[in-house]
Amino acid sequence: MSGNVNPGQLKVVCFSCKFSWGYLVDEAIIAAKVKNWIPVICTGKIDAPQIMEAFRKGADGVLILACPQGDCHFQDGNCEARKKVHLLRHVLASQGIEPERLQIELGSDPEGTSIPDYITRMNRAIAQLEIRRAENRVSLNAGGDRREQ
Repeated sequence: MSGNVNPGQLKVVCFSCKFSWGYLVDEAIIAAKVKNWIPVICTGKIDAPQIMEAFRKGADGVLILACPQGDCHFQDGNCEARKKVHLLRHVLASQGIEPERLQIELGSDPEGTSIPDYITRMNRAIAQLEIRRAENRVSLNAGGDRREQ
């Protein structure tokens, strides 16, 4: 892989709370603008296997857009989602996957207009991870031979 990574070619799966993100707009409008967008009834209901399955199926990152702190329609779904993200980041790290590839944002955007911006920011962050990974993968040892790390 070269040092150039096109953030637009990365695959980010985005789960978002239906009660805080895009609820004033027809889901089809947001889905047309955001690839791999999955609206969910509550981010606390996202299971760890669903997140890991996204990575197994080729996701470069997973973004969870949860409702604001203290404003969950289901009381504490956003807190549950934050706990899962915290734990899954450790699981990802233990498997050699950068934990930054899993993000959660708490907030609200009834019209969903900022969802593509969150995806873009995450794509850029992942592109930087990919560049660092590529730079670390091939290094020169003392003898000048190339080796994989």
